[in-house]
Amino acid sequence: MAKPSNLIYGVDEKPPIVSAFLLGLQHTFVMSSTLILPVVIVSEIGGTLNQVQSVVSYSMIAAGLATILQSLKRGPVGSGYLCPHLVGPSYLSASIQAAWLGGLPLLFGMTIVAGFFEGLFSRVVRRLQILFPTEVTGLVVLMVGIALVPLGASKFLGIETEDAIIDASDVAVATITLGLMIGLNIWSRGRLRLYCVLIGMGVGYLLSYPFGILRSSDIAHVWHSPFIALPDRSHISWSFDVTLLVPFLIASLASSLKSVGDLMTTQKINDDAWVQADMKSISGGLLADGIGCMLSGMLGGLGISTSSSNVGMSAATGATSRRIAISAGCLFILFAFLPKLSALFSIMPQPVMGAILVFVTSFMVIAGIQIILTTRLDTRKTFVIGISLIFGLSVDILPELYRNIHPWLRPLFSSSLTLSTILAIVLTQVFRIGAGKSQT
Repeated sequence: MAKPSNLIYGVDEKPPIVSAFLLGLQHTFVMSSTLILPVVIVSEIGGTLNQVQSVVSYSMIAAGLATILQSLKRGPVGSGYLCPHLVGPSYLSASIQAAWLGGLPLLFGMTIVAGFFEGLFSRVVRRLQILFPTEVTGLVVLMVGIALVPLGASKFLGIETEDAIIDASDVAVATITLGLMIGLNIWSRGRLRLYCVLIGMGVGYLLSYPFGILRSSDIAHVWHSPFIALPDRSHISWSFDVTLLVPFLIASLASSLKSVGDLMTTQKINDDAWVQADMKSISGGLLADGIGCMLSGMLGGLGISTSSSNVGMSAATGATSRRIAISAGCLFILFAFLPKLSALFSIMPQPVMGAILVFVTSFMVIAGIQIILTTRLDTRKTFVIGISLIFGLSVDILPELYRNIHPWLRPLFSSSLTLSTILAIVLTQVFRIGAGKSQT
């Protein structure tokens, strides 16, 4: 690999222990961004507070273990890159169906099935290089970033519903936080650039209180949480239902395709001479993802997946060392037993989250465009990219278009990334018909 000049710590380099700790801590805050999903699902079926905290804690443990497995360089498991994990949004629809039908035991059991399917998929993905030519790879990386745009923009502007009014306080805090992170990233050197997200996040937390975004009740929630507590296991059991097999397999496929995009992005940001995807590395990464998902179901957590936001943040800060992955994974596991710290994650102000997402998405979008432009775009490739991009973006721009899609197929239309990836793969194979071979 040719190490890019903007990286301070490359994937094979070893930052000092203190730096690895702080950079890992920085990643854990972003990894916590989807911990609201277990809260939503368990609350939906009338679960107790202990059950909510338990599912959150075990999801954190599984995500932390998967992050460590993902960083392994040797053996069949792991991509060898810094690619943290979190609770996967792709599993939300199927998980709610399982929780309604059979409660938490069915949810946990079907999560194990989804992880097992991804593990099987990882074994054959190495033979699917033909499905991921350069233009498709670039589109996938581009859509990984674009998929974060609606979430980042809505949180930045303080909008939670379609008819909500832009909140001036949220915009002020988000602007200051984003401006500080950008300023440190552009005009500073060394450690300040490494910790630009952590510093911006800290300032955002502090500003959120006088602006009324963080309330006294939020601070009290953190203050009264215990320092150490073991997650409750009294409700952990497993069951399976064949009628949920299809929706969970589709959700697993959608999550796998998203992970392929994330892993391609990690390869690109670590290698200036990168041309095409290393499918062996991606295969190991998907296996780590599948094992993590199975572990989550076994422990009593939700389906997990790789985190696009964390990948973008590693590029933005210039630190992609796999030692940071080990630090982030261990810290996330530790925080599952420290309710006071996990409570601090749970009250992260929305504008701070929005500023982070806008910050990291900028790097991911440009990385995708750069990959696409490395290939000669003939008419066939133009249609592959154009059609996939148009219909992929329609998911975010006009989500009501797919409101009546069958529940089993809904995960495929749950994000612009998933739909555009599937379309690009299919169209690439269709447009190969009649194409003559050319040599440059």
